[in-house]
Amino acid sequence: MTVLSPMRETYFPQFLEQLAADYASENVRSGRWPQENALTRSQSELMRLLPQGTATPDNYLFEIKTDPDGQTAGYIWFAVSERQGERSAFIYEVSVFSEFRRQGHARAAFLQLEGKVRELGLKSIGLNVFYHNSAAQALYTSLGYAPTNLTMVKTLKTS
Repeated sequence: MTVLSPMRETYFPQFLEQLAADYASENVRSGRWPQENALTRSQSELMRLLPQGTATPDNYLFEIKTDPDGQTAGYIWFAVSERQGERSAFIYEVSVFSEFRRQGHARAAFLQLEGKVRELGLKSIGLNVFYHNSAAQALYTSLGYAPTNLTMVKTLKTS
């Protein structure tokens, strides 16, 4: 039975290292960032968003566990944001480690997250998904998420 467990302080450095690498890679793959300095840029962005680590106000970091005393199968991080007077949750990251994928952990984590978001009195949950990640898009759609915008880019060839 998958459970969300508040992220342990001892786990946070591992989370941060993996997230920085993944975020840099995804931004390079999507064409948003050049490979050069992508990791440094990613690390800098994460330090800006989580200056106090797991104690950063309005940020909620969880380990996705296989069961209450089980292995860490991944993690999920959301923050509370306010737009036009309405407070909502924004998921910055969700990751299920490769050996735990296709076992329902991500779906279970999202469903449990909804309860935590409701407890905070928030009205919605938003997230961003890279266009090339069709598996994530399918999961989010099946959970009731709907697209609200699409950013497009055209790369110009140098002459």
